[in-house]
Amino acid sequence: MDRRESREAALDAALERELRGLRGAACIGAYCASRGEYDALRVLLRVGQALDSPWAVALPVVRRSERAMHFFAWAAGQALRPGAYGIDEPAAGAAAVEPDVLLVPCLGFATDGLRLGYGGGYYDRYLEHRPRVLTIGLGFDACRLDGLQAQPHDRRLSVILTESARYARPARGFPATA
Repeated sequence: MDRRESREAALDAALERELRGLRGAACIGAYCASRGEYDALRVLLRVGQALDSPWAVALPVVRRSERAMHFFAWAAGQALRPGAYGIDEPAAGAAAVEPDVLLVPCLGFATDGLRLGYGGGYYDRYLEHRPRVLTIGLGFDACRLDGLQAQPHDRRLSVILTESARYARPARGFPATA
């Protein structure tokens, strides 16, 4: 992708605005970026520090045998270990938590909230029984896919942010601002 650095800076600014607009979020789930995904964790930590840590941070742990994803508390500086698919996750002993806001990487997306990931379905299964979780998808304009068709298991995201746009569905939980 050309101009990646400037695109990331613009997406950083969009995510910062979104995070500063959240009210009442107690725990935000994020992810450790891999395979060229946008790195939201560094922005989340920076904004949380600037706002005097108004929320806890959680990272996912994928359990392949269960075909499930669970979230565990994590703070900057705490140990991470390679997990399923080589993605970093909190080390053993972290407390299980339930985020009320979830940052989600988008390999591809449609403006109606559909997203493509790497095909494991972990986010869809996690969100299936958590309809009040505010989901914020993060991707680049180049990842927009017109004509993306929903499958029965797909869970639409509440908001999708790119370096130049904010696509939102009506909020079901915490309000997000532009």
